[in-house]
Amino acid sequence: MNQRERGERFHELHRSGTFVLPNAWDAASAAVMVGAGAQAIATTSSGISWSQGVPDGENLSRDDMIAAIARIARAVDVPVTGDVEAGYGPATSDVVATVEALIDAGAVGMNIEDRLREASSLRWWSRRLSGCSGRRTRDRRDLARLTASTSSFREEAF
Repeated sequence: MNQRERGERFHELHRSGTFVLPNAWDAASAAVMVGAGAQAIATTSSGISWSQGVPDGENLSRDDMIAAIARIARAVDVPVTGDVEAGYGPATSDVVATVEALIDAGAVGMNIEDRLREASSLRWWSRRLSGCSGRRTRDRRDLARLTASTSSFREEAF
């Protein structure tokens, strides 16, 4: 299955209802989970970090995290999503670089933590970009504005 097919399969799993998404920390754990019937794999930043002797919380470098996710994606023939901490950097460009690297690694989805940082934090930026003035973004139009910048690589990659 190529990356586009994996992305389409992941989308189908979401449309079909509830499904189990086990968290792998290396290629072997992912292969065991798929062997047990998993239809898709998520990664765990904590598991990947600790398996390499590094505490969770962006203490493992972005390059090392992406390399681990790439090994997982190569080891299985199911969709893989990546846990990429809080995006590996305070600036929007840092998060964009992480998303692009994750796509290049073979992942078809991701989760990014909402972690407070200084004025350059994702939450800080999302509040200002969405015009929500400190409240959580709930409106689909706000979410569309926040995700518009990533649509170009989603279309190219999938």
